[in-house]
Amino acid sequence: MSPLHLRLVSNGTYLWLALIGLAIAIWNPKVDLPRDFRHYMFVVDITQSMNVEDMQFNNVSVSRLNYTLQLLRSTIKDLSCGTKVSIALFSNAEIVPLYIPIEVCSNFDILDDTLSHIEWRMAWRGSSHLRLALLNATSVLLLMPEPTQIIFFTDGDEAAPLNAITKVDLTPMQGSSSWLLAGVGSDKPSPVPKFNSKDEVIGYWSHYAIKIEPSQIVNEDSVGKRDDSIASDPNEYYLSALREGYLKELANEIGASYTRADTQKNLTTSLEKLPPAGHGNVSVNIGWLFALLAMFCILAEYIMTCSPKPVNANE
Repeated sequence: MSPLHLRLVSNGTYLWLALIGLAIAIWNPKVDLPRDFRHYMFVVDITQSMNVEDMQFNNVSVSRLNYTLQLLRSTIKDLSCGTKVSIALFSNAEIVPLYIPIEVCSNFDILDDTLSHIEWRMAWRGSSHLRLALLNATSVLLLMPEPTQIIFFTDGDEAAPLNAITKVDLTPMQGSSSWLLAGVGSDKPSPVPKFNSKDEVIGYWSHYAIKIEPSQIVNEDSVGKRDDSIASDPNEYYLSALREGYLKELANEIGASYTRADTQKNLTTSLEKLPPAGHGNVSVNIGWLFALLAMFCILAEYIMTCSPKPVNANE
């Protein structure tokens, strides 16, 4: 085809195509594409063993709780748009969601503000019963409008220690393959600091206090009162560490996964390996494709219009 013929064919044609493309772009049609759904409920352990400062963040010693919150902040920031996230708190034997899962990109400020306000004083009881909490989580998920995955950040410290009553059978939960237990803490045992209502350290928890459960009723004389005993000597300290073996045991019992949440990379990799919460279709806007097509048509028309005229050999 000669350049002259090409010019005649293209004269005005690309502008019409561009106009049609812009009209479709303004309409901004959608198409449904298959997609795996990622809906996470990040459960944060706020019991007092999480106040042990045995973690490092930016080369500064921080508590397990503060480390978890910083890790969550950076992890949520890197999640892909469309992922939905909820924040929940764990204390005693309950998991309490603060809201249903919300989309991360359009609601990051809300999620970030939530993390900045979480602290140990939000705990409603001082005890920590992980096994009972996992059973409670199944009931909590029934309240969610969409399938949701539990990501549980904890040091695995049961207080009071397990007994015949609290060591419940978790066999009914063996279908929890999309759950993740994330261990936080050091392998080295450390004393658990005890704070007053002003968030000031007043000592360390003793073996006796943990054994009877912090803030738990001991006898009729202690009704409504907190056990304020403080370890007076290091050999009385209750020592807490990451109970990694126990968390792996729990994960195996319910068919979940376990990871050590000591780096964001480890956590992100573990999240990516989890089965999705569900499958379905998502609507995707494709107006931008037609806008791009219109731009190329306008560019083609400009090139054809401004290109040199062919020289007639007979001239």
